[in-house]
This record gives sequence, structure tokens and C-alpha cells, in this order.
Amino acid sequence: METLGNHVTAEEMMKAVLDPEAHTRVKSRLEADLEGLKRRVGMGFEVSVQWLPSTIKYKDGKQLLEEVLGDAIVIYAEDPADATKLLRHGFVEWLLNHHTKRYRLLINKLIELFEQIQYAEKEKLIDAITKLLTPI
Repeated sequence: METLGNHVTAEEMMKAVLDPEAHTRVKSRLEADLEGLKRRVGMGFEVSVQWLPSTIKYKDGKQLLEEVLGDAIVIYAEDPADATKLLRHGFVEWLLNHHTKRYRLLINKLIELFEQIQYAEKEKLIDAITKLLTPI
């Protein structure tokens, strides 16, 4: 039998993916690990984890093993050992996203304001050019 990752056999990995009880055990372990991470850093209590090992998702031409969607860490990796590592990766990503959220909001508001000003200026310019092209 082929061994994968942290001494998990291919058979054990498929059992975790296909067997509902095994899937529930892995999901429960991921949830418990996430709770431990939250307690260690004292934040992120709104974050949840989803384990979707039979889901295949791509972004920019690369297969995703994990992604952070709002306050959810979604793990697509089938190997439970990989899922545990990816949980930590996803939690750190959530922490960074949470930290930079205010900056992104500020930048988006500035872009919105700039676009409004540009639109008003463009309309003035269109009116001026239209007057130039209108016969006297």
C-alpha cells in the first residue's frame, strides 16, 4: 500500500473522503484545531472551517487546495494531514485579510470618489466639444 504525507495510506485517505463517519471525524478535528488557533491568538472567533475533499476548484489556472471566503476557511485537499496544515495557512491568511480590510475599504472609497470626479469632468468636456462641433 502506498504511503502519502504523514504516514497516511492511500486507502486511509480514500476512506476519510468517502466514509461519512471518517469525514465527520476529520471535520471535527479541523474544527477543534481551529478553535485552538483562535484561543491562542485571541481573535478570529467568527471564523469557521469547511472540508470539501471531493471538490475541485481552480483560480488563475491553478488547482486550489484551500481558500478563505469571508470568515470561512474552505479546504479542498483530500489528505487529512494536508487539511490540517492548510487550516493553519488559511487562518493566517484570514488574520492578514482581517488586518488589511480597512485599507482596502479606504482605497476602494478613494477609487469610487475619483471615478465620480472623472465622470463629472468628462461630461463637462463632452458638453464643451459638442458646443464646438455645433454650427453657429
